[in-house]
Amino acid sequence: MMNGIDISKWQKGLNLSKIKFDFAIIKATEGATYRDPSFSDFIKQAKDLGKPFGFYHYARPENNTAHAEVVNFYNAVKDYIGQGIPVLDWESSAKHNVKWAKQFLDEFYSLTGVKAVIYMSESVANEYNWTDVANADYGLWVARYRDYRPDFNYDMSNAGKKPSVKWWKFYAMWQWTSSGRLDGWSGNLDCDVFYGDVKAWNAYAGKTKEVEKPVETKPVEEKPVEKVYIVKRGDTLTKIAKAYKTTVDALVKKNNIKDKNKIFVGQVLKV
Repeated sequence: MMNGIDISKWQKGLNLSKIKFDFAIIKATEGATYRDPSFSDFIKQAKDLGKPFGFYHYARPENNTAHAEVVNFYNAVKDYIGQGIPVLDWESSAKHNVKWAKQFLDEFYSLTGVKAVIYMSESVANEYNWTDVANADYGLWVARYRDYRPDFNYDMSNAGKKPSVKWWKFYAMWQWTSSGRLDGWSGNLDCDVFYGDVKAWNAYAGKTKEVEKPVETKPVEEKPVEKVYIVKRGDTLTKIAKAYKTTVDALVKKNNIKDKNKIFVGQVLKV
């Protein structure tokens, strides 16, 4: 069992070397375009300390397609795939849209070969039918708090009853307080317990795989991951083409665009 924290820009200034933790899960993205400004700094700190880490995407299913949000998340974390645990944070509105969550998880898995964990409250885990997500072997990180009184240095004596969930046989992590206090930091922290060791953590991250004896096979050419761009307000194909050192005609052909003068905000373009 390991004790850790999840953090974002709201903990800006936190020096991870000054606190005790076994792992840290760090916010990377939200919605279709947002990137957390503290993500890179916290990732670097965790890596420099040799600590297990994860990174999460805060879903906005009420505003965007799952595909657009996968693209945002993937582009932010692609350099850390296979190093840390990816997480889909499911706590915005439209929590009922299980199909959206499953699509996000499936598309991210298709891109990376790593199955993300999904985070949600105990009530959300039990209110909706998560059979397809659980049966697809996407792990669960569940939140349940007894209260909002401070808990110091991972003392779980007042954590209360463990969560109980329907669709998963077990959960990987429990976020048991949002009022955690650790020596070395003056503010509140979300504190979590991971039910495994570093080897188990690495397995969730896709870091450890079975090693098979080599067999004689024909080499398979690896296909590069296709770069994509999400159109923002004020964009034109000319502007995008210049930024990616390509041509308008190439973008039109690659994306089957009928009118090169008409693109729309949120449109996903292959670049």
